[in-house]
Amino acid sequence: MRSNHFNKVPGSVKLLLPLYLFILIPFFTSCTLEMSDNGKLDGFWQLKQLDTISTGGQTDMRDSLFFWAVQKDLLEIKDPERDITKNIVFRFNHTGDSLILTEPYYSNRDSSDIKIKDPAVLNRFGIYNLREAFFVTNLTSDELEMKSDRYNFHFRKY
Repeated sequence: MRSNHFNKVPGSVKLLLPLYLFILIPFFTSCTLEMSDNGKLDGFWQLKQLDTISTGGQTDMRDSLFFWAVQKDLLEIKDPERDITKNIVFRFNHTGDSLILTEPYYSNRDSSDIKIKDPAVLNRFGIYNLREAFFVTNLTSDELEMKSDRYNFHFRKY
């Protein structure tokens, strides 16, 4: 003889079960998880070498500890020589072999972010415009190489 486990559930639980389902099902179905479609670009990248195109010079950047963090549609440049509240955040668009940075802000976590209006503050990172375009020459799960008008950037992924 089969036992019906539902008959062993207390009556109050039987009455409230439809109410719980009515409340919980919309809660779980209304939540959406935003996914990034950046593929291999997402992650934490360390600038390891910067090549000057005009002179052919190469600079070892590993000791600078400049990191670029990429997630969703934001790119943050972490500068270890400055206060963490002065990291720089960009919006970006990555399509095929093109990476375009726009809308730079100082990331000020104690209050609101501060829009960068003078591109000169970006020069120490090899960026010379408020809208900077890069040509991605190599992107793997552990390496990123790209070039701007002035530099070739070489990153390794952490």
